[in-house]
Amino acid sequence: AGPKEVETLVSKPLEDEISTLTGIKTLSSINREGVSTVVAEFTLETDVKYAEQQIRDRVSSVKSKLPRDIKESVIRRIDPADQPIIILSLTADLNEGEIFDLANETLRPRIEAVNQVGLVEVVGARKREIHVDLDRAKLKSHEISASQVANRIAAAGQDIPIGRVDEGKRAIVFRALGEFRVLKQIDQTIVSFLGNDVPVTVGDVGKVTDTLEEEKARTFINGKKAVQLLVYRQSGANTIAVSTDVRKRILKLNEQLKTAQGKPEILIVRDTSKFIRANVLDVQESIAIGVALTVLVVFLFLGNVRSTIITGLALPNSLLGAFVLMGLAGFTVNVMTLLALSLAVGLLIDDAIVVRENIFRHAEEGMPPMEAASKGTAEVALAVVATTLTVIAVFGPIAFLNGVVGQFFKEFGLTICFAMLISLFDAFTMAPMLSAYLGGATGKKSRLALTVDRAHHRLEMFYERVIKFTLARPLFILGSSFAIFLLSLVAVGYVPKTFLPPQDYGEFEVGIELPPGTNLGAMSDVAAQVDKVIRDNPEVLTSLLIVGGRQTESNAAQFFVELVPAGQRKVDTSKFKDRLRAQLAPFKYANPMVKDIDAVAGGVRPFNVNIIGTDLVELEKVSS
Repeated sequence: AGPKEVETLVSKPLEDEISTLTGIKTLSSINREGVSTVVAEFTLETDVKYAEQQIRDRVSSVKSKLPRDIKESVIRRIDPADQPIIILSLTADLNEGEIFDLANETLRPRIEAVNQVGLVEVVGARKREIHVDLDRAKLKSHEISASQVANRIAAAGQDIPIGRVDEGKRAIVFRALGEFRVLKQIDQTIVSFLGNDVPVTVGDVGKVTDTLEEEKARTFINGKKAVQLLVYRQSGANTIAVSTDVRKRILKLNEQLKTAQGKPEILIVRDTSKFIRANVLDVQESIAIGVALTVLVVFLFLGNVRSTIITGLALPNSLLGAFVLMGLAGFTVNVMTLLALSLAVGLLIDDAIVVRENIFRHAEEGMPPMEAASKGTAEVALAVVATTLTVIAVFGPIAFLNGVVGQFFKEFGLTICFAMLISLFDAFTMAPMLSAYLGGATGKKSRLALTVDRAHHRLEMFYERVIKFTLARPLFILGSSFAIFLLSLVAVGYVPKTFLPPQDYGEFEVGIELPPGTNLGAMSDVAAQVDKVIRDNPEVLTSLLIVGGRQTESNAAQFFVELVPAGQRKVDTSKFKDRLRAQLAPFKYANPMVKDIDAVAGGVRPFNVNIIGTDLVELEKVSS
């Protein structure tokens, strides 16, 4: 069916039925040749699982109003996590049918057997298909319809049970073997009898050929024909663990394929786990550096090893204790929670420092350790609570932001609050207890501690001179502060404003599109020219080209471009994309779009303009 028929017969009844649901924010549909995509966006307050079930019920109830030959509807939630974690490419010197069999029958089951792999999808290959090409003139001369031939082939090509015969103590089951084994059997299938019991076979009215199914997509890796394998993880599975296991399996498969016919080779085109690995490693480094610097500063200021150990224990206690509260809240270890923990490192030790420093002061004055711990903690209890609650008052409200931003920062804000609560508990329990039993005598200060004390004294003297200068010139200080404030307001207008800053991931996408009706061959020719322009850049490591797609868009093509590592190129990803846009200017007729990776296939754009109307011709005129 054409897009207009799809809209009228399929999308419109679905939209009318779904639009009555509560909580719907927007409802839209995309109508292509033979395909209807209806997108329902709900408000953030709506329970998406309940909404999904309601959608299923409404689609089931409207099924009777849809065309009879329509395929079963596919209903799914759009989830950025529900994307392939690894994209593989298979290249081999085999014909398309053989390479499909290799990918689908041999490699796909082996990869799906990896622990926590949910699905492996094969894209860009055509499987074997038997065609029966009928001759219209011969059909007419024998007075046979095409549907009659199709029905006879369908009926003849089945294994039919005949019955069972009891022979003594044995039961023998009989069946008629009708399933086709060779093409000649299809050719000799009787379609009808004409005249004096003369049989008319399929070969009399047509020709049987062993070929491939209709081509819907073509895939190329660095200009060479290839087949894609998209690896999905199971729901809730650890992406890094699945990726590691899949990589090990790919290494084994490549070793086994070295002696196979056609020299097949599997390449890892994209692995989304590398971004997670990079984030985890970055956070681990930040936490390690933060802990090291914090402990060093505490040692330099207190000048006592025992005090440093007692205070430093607040860090692992608070960080690990935060995971308990995160688990109770249903949080996961992700980029936002790891960012919160790395930021909290400098805050967690504050409570323990205040308590330990006051206990240390009493111990220096000669007070017994047990009494110093009790009295020192009681004196600063209110100040420690106030400090912790102040931090929670800053980060707590972040967790309750509305809109999309709130979805990102909920776990961020609460994770910091969890860590601060554990640090408060540590300051009132672990720090006094360790100070009472392990603090010991303060002893004589080391040479390093005395050196640090002299540096502190010089810093205090400098600070005193700054304060005297400030108090003697109040008008100058106020004027300077006001001038800095005004300059800051002016500078705000020149600072770029985006939801997320551009990242130098070294990956991006390019999309091109020709007018509707362009066939796959014509689209492939244009895509090959664009692919050559992309690969001519020395910074390009991998170029994956997909012409067409699973939704019959023969007039569209997508490129996945991976650049060499950042240390091996002089430009970042953003500047390279700007350069590539200029290089693709001659292909303006193909509407080239250089964009970021689109995780949910929703279209990555700075902004969208929707033109709404009932007259399609007028809409096309206005939009162009």
